[in-house]
Amino acid sequence: MLHQHQHQHQHQHQHQHQHQHHHSHQHYAQNQTILAWSFGLIFSFMFVEWIAGFWVNSLSLIADAGHMTNDAFSLALAFFAIHLTKKRPQIAKYLTFFNGLSLIIVAILIIFEAIRRFYHPEHLIALPMVFVATLGLIINVVVAKIMCMGDQDNLNIQAAYWHVLADLFGSIIAIIAGLCVYFLDWQWVDPAASSVLSIVILKSGFRITQTAYYALFD
Repeated sequence: MLHQHQHQHQHQHQHQHQHQHHHSHQHYAQNQTILAWSFGLIFSFMFVEWIAGFWVNSLSLIADAGHMTNDAFSLALAFFAIHLTKKRPQIAKYLTFFNGLSLIIVAILIIFEAIRRFYHPEHLIALPMVFVATLGLIINVVVAKIMCMGDQDNLNIQAAYWHVLADLFGSIIAIIAGLCVYFLDWQWVDPAASSVLSIVILKSGFRITQTAYYALFD
C-alpha cells in the first residue's frame, strides 16, 4: 500500500514536471515567434526611415531610424538570448546587458547631434517627413500589439518592448516636429523633439542595463 502510494506520488511529480517543462518550452517558442515577426517588420521599415531621414534632412526621422536600427538589433539580441537562456544562461544575461547599453549609446549620439543643430539649424522638408513618420507610427503600433502577446516577465521581451514603445513615441515626435515646420516654420522643433526622445530612450536604457547588471551577479 505504501509502495503504491509512493509510486503514485512519484508519477504525479513526474507528470507535473513534464507539464511545467512543456509549458516553459511553449513560452520560449511563442516568445521567439513574436520576436521574429517584430524583427521582420521593424527591419524592413528601418531602411525606409534612414533614406527618408537623410532625404528630407530631419533629425527627428534620423533619430527614429537610428532607434529603429537599435530596435532591430535589440529584437535579434532578445531572440538569441531567449534561445540561449537554457543552454548558456550567462551569455543570455550578457546579451540583455548589451541590449540596454546600446539604447544609452543611441540616445547620447542623438543628444550631441541635436545640440549641434540648435547652433547650426538645417532646413528640412516637412510633408514627406510627416508621411514617413506616420507610416512608422502604424508599424510600431502593430509591433507593440504583437509584443503584448509575449511573456512580459521575460527581461528580453521587456527590453524589446521598451525599445518599440520608445520608437512609437519617436514617430509621434517626428510627426509633431514635421507639422510645426510645415505650418509654423519652427525649424527648432526638430532638434528639440529629438532631445526629448533621447531622454526617453536614455531612461529605458538605464533601467534595462541596471536590471541586467544585477541579474548577472545573481
